[in-house]
Amino acid sequence: MSAAAPQPPAGGHAPARLLGLVVVLLVVASAVLWGSSRATWVSQVIDGLPAPRTNTAEGARAEPILVPWALLCLAAVGGLLATSGWGRRVVGTLVAVAGLWAVLRGVVGLVAPAATALPVGLRPGDRPLPAEAVPAGPIVGVVGGLLMLAAGLLAARWAAVLPRMGARYDAPGGPAAPRVPPADPDRALWEALDDGRDPTREPTHDPSGEPAPDTARRQGSGPPDGVGSTEGAAG
Repeated sequence: MSAAAPQPPAGGHAPARLLGLVVVLLVVASAVLWGSSRATWVSQVIDGLPAPRTNTAEGARAEPILVPWALLCLAAVGGLLATSGWGRRVVGTLVAVAGLWAVLRGVVGLVAPAATALPVGLRPGDRPLPAEAVPAGPIVGVVGGLLMLAAGLLAARWAAVLPRMGARYDAPGGPAAPRVPPADPDRALWEALDDGRDPTREPTHDPSGEPAPDTARRQGSGPPDGVGSTEGAAG
């Protein structure tokens, strides 16, 4: 017995709303990660003459993967809208893994600031102090990673029920309306493929309503020899 397919959350338009939520999460995550790449992650005070100065490093230098993650979120939006089923599950899994990675890197940026990302410009007599993390930058990165992780998990979990772009849906809770085959045979072929049916195993629909040539010949042909003459003799 095959396992039952996962059911979407309650509500007639829940799958469409869930897809919209995933898209919004990805767009917001992209903006948040890009903002984190522009924020300051590391600072270092250098005690020197004539006065102490401070070197800083942005997130793009401390964690160069931030910008690619932001671009990945935007690419994932297109991937989720263009795919279905296993394709969406793969996209969701990749996004979730990248989001978890972003969260971990943000935590590392808070605990162990990347001193190597600081610009090198020491002068004779300078005494650099230990590098310190600027919490705002890594925290924003963690938030972006959490948004990515949530979007990826939702997409992977509900990949089978999320609607496709341009797909047709029946009224929630009502019977499926009968579909009228299109007049164009080529269009009927593509619609059958889009629905997951094998058009080579289905009879071809003739919009004119006329029987196929072979059927017409069989219907128009007379009865077998001897049957007609017998009926005539009987009359």
